[in-house]
Amino acid sequence: MAMSAAIRDAESVAHSFESRTTWRPSGLNPAGLEPALTEANLGFLERVANRAAASPGKDSLPPLLLGLPAEYAARLMRLLPAERSRLAAAPFALFDLRFGDAAFWANVLGKSPQTSIGPNGSAAGRWARGATVLAWHLAQRGGLAAALTIGMTPAVQALWSGMPLSALESVANAAEEALGARWGSHPRFWNRMLTAVERDDSPGLHAVRHLGWQLLAADGL
Repeated sequence: MAMSAAIRDAESVAHSFESRTTWRPSGLNPAGLEPALTEANLGFLERVANRAAASPGKDSLPPLLLGLPAEYAARLMRLLPAERSRLAAAPFALFDLRFGDAAFWANVLGKSPQTSIGPNGSAAGRWARGATVLAWHLAQRGGLAAALTIGMTPAVQALWSGMPLSALESVANAAEEALGARWGSHPRFWNRMLTAVERDDSPGLHAVRHLGWQLLAADGL
């Protein structure tokens, strides 16, 4: 499947997210939304893995890295690039930007933050901008797309669907602060995802993705 030029990896998935080009709204047409979600997932997984790798040792890892328990973050760090890419190819976001919290986003949009993230900003900022662009496009599509991919509730979707493109730069700052692993505290989800990839267990990976759909439905309720 061809990727949008605005979010294409420079050479391969082995490159860290810092080397990827800045995402632009013009690059996310409907055909590009699925690969954009995969890229967003991959960027998130790499951020967790990079934080784990930056720790002096296994015993020095903090209890949570971007909302993911240290045990899972360490396993994620040890995955090969191709394995991490398989993990990222989920049909829903593996990260959460508080898209179930309408009060949070109503407050953010009401504040109209002044700080923006530009093309030369930090690598973390570039990822947040890309995830924000993806979320905005999903909100514009309406229907169940945003709910079934990024867990965006109807109330949050209503806020985002009316947001002008000019606000995306500043809203990305709030997205960066809200970032965490989706279902990071779930007793089975991440363990089953990682185990399926580690064992090259395609049926197991399919089953845990089905669990993800169930969790999304439960979140929506």
